[in-house]
Amino acid sequence: MKKGIALVHPLGTNWSPGREDVVRLANVMPPHGLMMLAAVLERHGFDCEIVDAFAHPKPLAELVTDILQLGPAAVGVSTTTSSFPGGYAVAEAVKAARPEVTVVFGGVHPTSIWRRILEEFPAVDAVVVGEGEETLLDLARNDWRPAAGIPGLAFRTPDGGIEFGGPRPHLRDLDSLPHPAYGKLRGYPKAYPLPIFNYPRSPATTFISSRGCPYSCSYCDRSVFGSSFRPHSPAYMVDHLAMLKSRYGIRHVNIYDDNFLMRRERLVEFAELLLRRGLRTTFNCIGRADGLDADLLRLMKRAGCWMINVGVESGDQATIAPHRTNSDLDVIREVVARIRTAGIRCKGLFMMGIPGETEESARKTIRFAVDNPFNDANLTKFTPFPGAPIYRTIREHGTFVEDWEKMNCMNFVFVPNGFALERLEEIYAEFYRRFFGRHAMLPNYASLLWESPESWARLLANLPTFLAAKKSLENPRVEAAP
Repeated sequence: MKKGIALVHPLGTNWSPGREDVVRLANVMPPHGLMMLAAVLERHGFDCEIVDAFAHPKPLAELVTDILQLGPAAVGVSTTTSSFPGGYAVAEAVKAARPEVTVVFGGVHPTSIWRRILEEFPAVDAVVVGEGEETLLDLARNDWRPAAGIPGLAFRTPDGGIEFGGPRPHLRDLDSLPHPAYGKLRGYPKAYPLPIFNYPRSPATTFISSRGCPYSCSYCDRSVFGSSFRPHSPAYMVDHLAMLKSRYGIRHVNIYDDNFLMRRERLVEFAELLLRRGLRTTFNCIGRADGLDADLLRLMKRAGCWMINVGVESGDQATIAPHRTNSDLDVIREVVARIRTAGIRCKGLFMMGIPGETEESARKTIRFAVDNPFNDANLTKFTPFPGAPIYRTIREHGTFVEDWEKMNCMNFVFVPNGFALERLEEIYAEFYRRFFGRHAMLPNYASLLWESPESWARLLANLPTFLAAKKSLENPRVEAAP
């Protein structure tokens, strides 16, 4: 590097503290935000490298040595809430060794509480608030030194004050961006496996095609991308997929948008263009169930749609209604059946422990999961992130222990009023036992022998670790709150 920037993806904690991190074994997602930042910076002539400690974990001292050997003028760290402590440890070590290096943080967690970060964490020189491409580019043009007048940049002044250049408008034309810099990732794509049984063939990867969400769910943090839905065009998306296939041999993608299913006309154009181009790249996608009619699903199936992840959250209408915009469990039930009829796999995304949750509502969630024809399910533990609307009043609804390292949706840091943590953990474990222990799942597992053979190979190769994870789900360890 020629005094450019080292962009760091910290390891973070993605399981329960003290247990082996099976999440890394099951799914290592490329750091899309950093890849896009790197692509934009290099397009404008600035040197940039990505150091991915999540894909390639190592002791802190070795990680910092690797970073500093690049000779950066700046180190950028992108973090979630649970990865912030690990990212800050990197920042402290960098500053101790090279005080002159500018340390800038970005991502959803620093964006949502940027003033608190600058007040309480002295190794952080600046925070990119919101989308980072243009803000980081302005910082690079100023020789990586924070200065007044850069929209989207908050920083600590020499006298200890804090300045903020004001919010930067969101990028409107996402097609003006280059393709993410996948080539900056060591070992890509092999070092970035998708979740087992969530893809039919490899090499496979994840892919993001839009930013922003117009819905106002209480538990979602939209502090970075905002509430306006801004998609790439179908032409950009298919060109992107063609590049991934020709350069890296990618045969399947998980489209990781918050709601890929937002606009029907965009889905139709994307599917038809995929068919015309003949890429034969299969894909998964995530979204709300609204608007998925039979004709659209048949088209998506022909274009290569292998699985749709449907956000359900709760099987109790009264519990989810105050938190989620336009939630209708009857519609979800109909669409799940429609997806399966079209020959597409369906994964239900659920949440437990949301404010207002009761034992009865949690059991309704279990019943909804087992009574509908989902091929797979994921149940997260409700986590009130600092940028989510519910965070502001969360302590009115129950007990909240704000331990950032545990705020990864794998730990109950919040317990609703009227619930005991032990009971919440028991019902959480019951969800997995009942969903995956059903006789109806046997044909599903059998079909994956030919639909996703590599997943079976990965499962068998790492069987002791996955069995330990299964045991921890069925026998949760309950820790007393401090």
